[in-house]
Amino acid sequence: MSVDETAPLRVLVVDGDPRARANLVSLLDSSDELQVVADTPDPQAALDLAERLRPDIVLLDVAAAGHTSPLTGTSRVFVLAAGDHHAVDAALRAGACGHLVPGSFTARDVLRGVRDASRTTHGLSAREAEVMDLIATGRSNGEIARQLFLSEKTVKNHVNRIYAKLGVGSRATAIALWRGVMSALPARD
Repeated sequence: MSVDETAPLRVLVVDGDPRARANLVSLLDSSDELQVVADTPDPQAALDLAERLRPDIVLLDVAAAGHTSPLTGTSRVFVLAAGDHHAVDAALRAGACGHLVPGSFTARDVLRGVRDASRTTHGLSAREAEVMDLIATGRSNGEIARQLFLSEKTVKNHVNRIYAKLGVGSRATAIALWRGVMSALPARD
């Protein structure tokens, strides 16, 4: 997976309904920040595709929610469900980041879900999450300070706390974690 903050997040769509799948692919492809790398109606094929393609995000139809756990190792999984709360709960317990109601979300909502999952996973405060969102857009500490009406020293303190909480030493790695393209840092030699 890429740590390039300008690269779109790679998405695998798994949905048994061909029309719903096509609509979802069209919605996601309309965003510059998301790229559908594959789509399939078959949950078993999704496991093979996920292993081979290593998508950043998997959107998984509730009917395939039983396959959540194997997909969460390398991807942020979101279950697509309108009303099956039991299946959604089971998917969340199996490691899904969240769920989306088909037909009622935008590409921005998917991105927000990835960022919210990263924030929860890494324990950032609301202000630190706000700073990290701005870092992920490529802004410098000075630009962040001006936008949030803070001193550069305060922003630098936030950045240092963010790095400590994320366990990273660089902006690129922090951005990769924040965008959900890395679920864990590679082991050091």
